[in-house]
Amino acid sequence: MVKLRALFWILFVIVGASVMIGLGFWQLSRLNERRALNAEIKSRLNQPSTTITGEALDTATIEYRHAIVTGAFDFSQEILLRNRSFSEISGMHLLTPLRIEGSDVAVLVDRGWIAYTASDPQTRVAYASPAGLVTLTGIIRLRQSRPSPLAPLDPPLSPDLPRLDAWYWIDIPRIQQQVPYPLLPFFIEQDAGPDPAALPAAGWEADFGDGPHLNYAIQWFSFAAILVVGSIALARKNMKRETTPAGGRANDKLHV
Repeated sequence: MVKLRALFWILFVIVGASVMIGLGFWQLSRLNERRALNAEIKSRLNQPSTTITGEALDTATIEYRHAIVTGAFDFSQEILLRNRSFSEISGMHLLTPLRIEGSDVAVLVDRGWIAYTASDPQTRVAYASPAGLVTLTGIIRLRQSRPSPLAPLDPPLSPDLPRLDAWYWIDIPRIQQQVPYPLLPFFIEQDAGPDPAALPAAGWEADFGDGPHLNYAIQWFSFAAILVVGSIALARKNMKRETTPAGGRANDKLHV
């Protein structure tokens, strides 16, 4: 029975340490992926600006490119993006179609942050500018989709719900269902204006950090080492106890 129990414990240590080491190397691979992605984003940000004319673009290579586009905002089709923050203050972003000059298509433009208190249709009319043709710059971003089943869900459109005013995700194919003209399969995050206090607060910031992956990898490797070293120390302690006579230490002599 003792040998069987010891065998189970050895198997547990081997399997547990192997899993922990595997998770550590997985975190290192995630770290390498993030660094590669950061390098790719920096490379695209350093490329010349792309002029958006309404023609099809290769969505595999345009994300994070600088863009310039001329057109007119259609504020009647504007929507909100939920759960956005600015200076640690919760609010929403304004997402407005820009009907591209000389084209029959539009591109969605993330114009920036406003407070929740200004998000109802009557109040946000104050941000329905500029009117007429405008030329703006920004960063090209691809559509967003629900990242996991636990993430908030935008309800499907239906005859009873023909339009959503506030969305969690910039899911362009779904937004297209409520817009009466074609939308490009990407959106633009508008650059910040000259006045940082002006609303909506536009602009885009990139996080080029490594994230938590290296720390997680070190933790998993440490857990594996603790399990192995601790198990060896415990086994040696048990072996020493089993070889020690019940009446005292192994080297003690009986005096008469």
